[in-house]
Amino acid sequence: MNINSKITKALLVALLLLSGIMAYAASTGQLTTLPQNIMGAIAVPFQKIGAVAGNKIDAWADRNLNIDEIIRENEQLKEELHQLRVKQLEYDQKVMENQAYKELLNIVDDVSRYTTVSASVIGRDGMDKFYAFTIDKGDSHGIEVNDVVISADGVVGVVIETGPNFSKVATILSPAVSVGCFAGSERDIGIVSGNYDLSEEGTCTMYHLPKETKVTAGDLVSTTGYGTVFPKDLIVGLVETVDIEESGNSKSATVRPVADIANVKFVFVITDYT
Repeated sequence: MNINSKITKALLVALLLLSGIMAYAASTGQLTTLPQNIMGAIAVPFQKIGAVAGNKIDAWADRNLNIDEIIRENEQLKEELHQLRVKQLEYDQKVMENQAYKELLNIVDDVSRYTTVSASVIGRDGMDKFYAFTIDKGDSHGIEVNDVVISADGVVGVVIETGPNFSKVATILSPAVSVGCFAGSERDIGIVSGNYDLSEEGTCTMYHLPKETKVTAGDLVSTTGYGTVFPKDLIVGLVETVDIEESGNSKSATVRPVADIANVKFVFVITDYT
């Protein structure tokens, strides 16, 4: 069968199909609307495709043409979130500071005797086994080298270096820090200083106690205020053990500071006192 015969048969089938449709339309009274129905049947699929495409175009336009506004809104939200975080940090700082001031009253008989600057610990020297640290206040806040540093619990150390907005602190666990102290009910006098071997245990040593001292474990150790930069009657720590010194003429005591030297986060620097 050649190609002309195939075309002829296809046309005959199409004519027969069209004749059948027209006959059915005439019998049902829809002959006059047949062209519209045929065109409608042909057009509907294209209309659906067009509607879907239109919706996708609108969605793309909303997403991309408004991108600048979305970016601006996101930046504004980020800024608002940052400001809220800053306010929360300031609030937390004030709460911690107020609590520390209240606790400070428990270790200082007359807080009006002291001029203090409150500060937060912002860094620690990982190479220093005596737990030296840096605070966020410096000479622009009136802090000087040798100013005494305390917490709400007791003595922490002394300032050894200052900058405009920072200071470095050596703790009572360091051999570089020494302070005259009382101990026991009879207020025997000795020198408290850091000890290289004891620093890992978080303790220090009180040297040169009288040989006949009655100081025992649990006794309170506080500053004498004589001959040092430390004011009088600041709490240093509690006695843990008492031993005779090598000379045999005096005794020494192991003292555990009441301040949490290794983990202290908030301190007071005494810049002046009467």
